[in-house]
Amino acid sequence: MKFSFSVILLTLLATGSAWASNDRRECKAELRKLNEALSTNYTSQNHLGYRQAKASRDNLEYRKCASQARKARERVERKGDL
Repeated sequence: MKFSFSVILLTLLATGSAWASNDRRECKAELRKLNEALSTNYTSQNHLGYRQAKASRDNLEYRKCASQARKARERVERKGDL
């Protein structure tokens, strides 16, 4: 009984770690795409969406970071300007 509980617990921990790694990669990729979308303007570092996504990344909120960066990039691409 204790052995099966330990195995389940270790499996859940390993799965959580894998999901966090994927979230981290997704955050990094979305920030890179956003930076490329903003690269036409030298003030891109001051773009609100970029700053919010970077702040989430710095706070280790990778899923939120990816979501914010994706939304900001989509807004920039829709508008066509800053």
